Parts: sequence; structure tokens; C-alpha cells
Amino acid sequence: MLQAKLEVQQRDTFGKQSARDLRRKGGVPAVLYGRAQDTVSIQLNARAFNQFLRTYGENVVINMVIGDAESETVVIKEIQRHPVEKHTLVHADFIRISLDEPVTSAVPVVLEGNPPGVQEGGVLEFPLRHVSLHCLPMRTPTDISVDVGELDIGDSIYVSDLSLDEDIEILDEPQRIIATVSQPRVQLEEETPELEEGEEGEGEGEEGEEAAEQPSEPEVISRRRRDDDEDE
Repeated sequence: MLQAKLEVQQRDTFGKQSARDLRRKGGVPAVLYGRAQDTVSIQLNARAFNQFLRTYGENVVINMVIGDAESETVVIKEIQRHPVEKHTLVHADFIRISLDEPVTSAVPVVLEGNPPGVQEGGVLEFPLRHVSLHCLPMRTPTDISVDVGELDIGDSIYVSDLSLDEDIEILDEPQRIIATVSQPRVQLEEETPELEEGEEGEGEGEEGEEAAEQPSEPEVISRRRRDDDEDE
């Protein structure tokens, strides 16, 4: 994992309205916590922090300087982005760490290669884009490269297929699929025979024939009336 310096300022105003005002001015509200120390509300410059993320990514050991205080060793715990405008940062959480203690990190997976199955019409699916690792901060990789260059249709790469150093623990279930090439998604149209106008289905025809064979109730009443007339 890389190391980088990040300068921030302590935040003295709180609440939703204060956070909205800060964002309108080009800032990002954030908090720092962990290691049984007080939680500190901080603020970052949105443009500078976006540039920081483009340069180092989210998996980076940060030497954070809050104002004139001494730097603290932290990592990014969570970044919240606008649900529509993904480049707009809403909030950030940082957590204090020790370089001598393992941490859990979500490391992005990067696919490499062109699967033969895709060239044959298959669809490359990428369901697991981050893998959770537990290791010392400086042993955490920036990303995990996965070669999909030999995947045919129906082939998959699982978490169990990853090859990392022994001191790096993978927390995801081994049977989880990272990438797979599936069959082409072709929607088959079911052909339903259409009845011509005036044509009845088999069931309706049989019911019609049975109904025709059975005398209707008015006919029975008519027979009874004729019998009565004869008796008179």
C-alpha cells in the first residue's frame, strides 16, 4: 500500500445545513476516529481530495495533518458520493491505524485479457469488483490483477483461484465468482398459434358439442305442458 500526505482542516460547525453550506463552498465534510481516541470532525477541499484519489486511489496509507497538529497515520474507511453525480463527494470517513497491526481493506479487482468466449458471442460478467483482505497496511496491494484471457463460454474465476502472499488473508468466501463468461442472452419468442376469426379451441368445441347434445331447460318445460294438455 502506498503512503501519501493529506492536509485537512478541523471543522467547527455541524449539522445538515452546515454540511450543505460547506459543499456549496467546495468543501467535503469528514470525520476521523479509531484507536480509542476522540472523534474529530474535519473538512477537505473537494478539488484537492479528488485529485488525491486520482493519484493514489482509496487504498493508501495517509499521513494526515490536521491544521498545525502532528500528522496521524490513517486510512480511508468510507467515501460517500452523490447518487447521480458520482464525481461529487458527499462525505468521507477516516480511521486511525498502526503500521504494526493488520487492517481490513476492500481492494479493487482489475481484469486483464480478452476472453475467447466473448469473441464467440459470450458475455463477460464481473460480479465481484472488490476483494476484502486482512493484513498489515503496507502489505495491502493497491489492486488485484485477474487474467481472464483464457475464459471460454461457461468458464469462471473464483476467489479460491487468487494467488496472494501467505501473510495476506482473503475474507471473501472461496466459492464466490469474480468473473465469468456466460451464454449469450438471447430472448426466445414463444410462438403461440393464433386462432382464426370464428374458430374455437379444442376445449371450447368439445364443450359446445356436449351442450348441443343435452336438451335445454325450456324444452323440458314445453314437454310437460304438452303432456298436461293431453290429460285435459
